[in-house]
Amino acid sequence: MSAFSVNGQELSISAGSAIIIAAIMLFNPLELVLFAIFYGLSMIIFRNYPPSKIIFNISETINVTYVTFLVWNFMHMKSGVLLSKGNMLPILVAIFIFVILDLISVSIIISISSQTKLFTILRESLNWIIVNYALVSFSGWILAAAYIEFRLYGLLGFVIPLLLMQYNMRLFAKDKEIQVAQLQDFNELLKDNNEQLILTLSQIIDARENSLLGHSVTVAKYATAIAGRLNFAKEQVYDLKRSAMLHDIGKLGISETILQKPGKLTEEEFRVIKHHPLIGQKILENIKGMEKIAEVVLQHHEQYSGKGYPNQLSEEGILIEARIIALCDALDTMLSTRPYKQGWAIDEAVAELVRCRGTHFDPKVVDAFLELKSELEDGFFTNSYEAKDKELALGSLLIGQQAP
Repeated sequence: MSAFSVNGQELSISAGSAIIIAAIMLFNPLELVLFAIFYGLSMIIFRNYPPSKIIFNISETINVTYVTFLVWNFMHMKSGVLLSKGNMLPILVAIFIFVILDLISVSIIISISSQTKLFTILRESLNWIIVNYALVSFSGWILAAAYIEFRLYGLLGFVIPLLLMQYNMRLFAKDKEIQVAQLQDFNELLKDNNEQLILTLSQIIDARENSLLGHSVTVAKYATAIAGRLNFAKEQVYDLKRSAMLHDIGKLGISETILQKPGKLTEEEFRVIKHHPLIGQKILENIKGMEKIAEVVLQHHEQYSGKGYPNQLSEEGILIEARIIALCDALDTMLSTRPYKQGWAIDEAVAELVRCRGTHFDPKVVDAFLELKSELEDGFFTNSYEAKDKELALGSLLIGQQAP
């Protein structure tokens, strides 16, 4: 059996379809209907299908088989040899009708149940289905001819290898499923290890700027929560989380004298600090799988109005992940104590975000934050400087966390 899956729904071609095609060429209408019923039952008897799927399989087999028979019965030369030139076109037309009806009827059901566009299913299936159906249909044609010529001996001589081939294909498919499951488990293990490494790296980044311990994981926590309000896909949340944890990685290239200065920076020192998004991009852009993260890191200090740095991007020209991190970075900076200031109260920070809506920050991101703020207790929003000792625990919770 050959198969592919769309959102968990499987479309397949059974080698037994060759027997149906042979039956279409050999049986009368009543025999064919009875055969289709028993064949449909045989395909599901050992499978734990729900009643609706059993009814569909049987009715679909009957309908497709009978309509194909009507076409074949109308076109073929009743007195001719099955493999004669005169029956070539009727056979090809009948096979074409069988393939189209079977493919479309099954694809429609999969489209409805998986909420996938019918065109997408057909496009994906046509990559392999033509060759498979050609082989199965040719086998059915030869099977019918062998039965006419040799009766039971011809039938057994052809069907037994066909069934053995189908059984072998099922064993092969089962083996591949086991291998895929093992690869998925291994991939999850690598993903977990990758997140642990990123957490450790974020702590190293924050440690170089002593007043910011806990900053990166806090920004990642806020960003992940906002992503949930914006209905990010799972992989998009994963990229956002990594970007937030590493958004200040460029500070590894900035002097500690500047990073750990106890007061406000001079204009020249701030010019140096403004290079850290570019440095961060350079660190990450050549690491396989981190290309998107590198772009987000580059853009996390851009402003919605176009007055940010380093490239003065604006509005939708800034990646949505960078727009989210820009807000979360500013939020944690406002809430957290620094050597030169006390942390703000949450209401003060919220008022500032609202004031900068449409200038510094994307209105859509600000609105998502306000929705989140109305649902969560103020304890969710913390002074990361005061949470130094809790940083590791916060990072551990963040690993594998789903957006609320």
